[in-house]
Amino acid sequence: MTAWGYDARREAVDERIEDAVFALMATTDIPDIHVADVVRIAGISRSTFYRRFSSVDEVVKAFETDLLANMHDINSYALKARFGQSELDPTPTMIRRMELLYERRDKVVALNGPHGDPQFVHKATVLMHEHFRERLADVPGSAEDRDLYLAFAIAGHHNLIQYWLEKRPDLSPEVVAGALNRLLYAPFFLDGERAGTPFPSECHHARQL
Repeated sequence: MTAWGYDARREAVDERIEDAVFALMATTDIPDIHVADVVRIAGISRSTFYRRFSSVDEVVKAFETDLLANMHDINSYALKARFGQSELDPTPTMIRRMELLYERRDKVVALNGPHGDPQFVHKATVLMHEHFRERLADVPGSAEDRDLYLAFAIAGHHNLIQYWLEKRPDLSPEVVAGALNRLLYAPFFLDGERAGTPFPSECHHARQL
């Protein structure tokens, strides 16, 4: 068997294990998921499982690491573009973020659900807060106000995504990306005095972009 064939087979088995774990996570807390149930659903032996993972928790963490690494790559690309009024439209990078989440919809919903991993939400929050802080770094004004706004906005960002994936998967990634961009960035393009935002100087600068 070629190296490529071996890798493809290994990835297919890993995906079956991952699918089994997340299927069980819909009704069972991660610490209570038994390897015996995972291998039964995945149709593999215990030895096959342990050749790839040391525990059920490692399966979950591997998925989280891969998802966040992909998000980080998308964010890095987004930072190459200048922040401007076009942010109110669904940018390619925001659309790609939503497509990535939609492609893994069932697993993301399970991670954020009652039997999921609360640490994942924290890791995702830190990742996106750092990205948006850097994205808006050239907007003049109070860094403290901007950080507080981002903490508020990102909480809504996560809740909107969870609602979309769980309750409104009929909406396209493009539609959700556009809504998120407007909700996240609109305060920087509004009249600060009229809208009552805490960023009047930022808004004035943004209108000049």
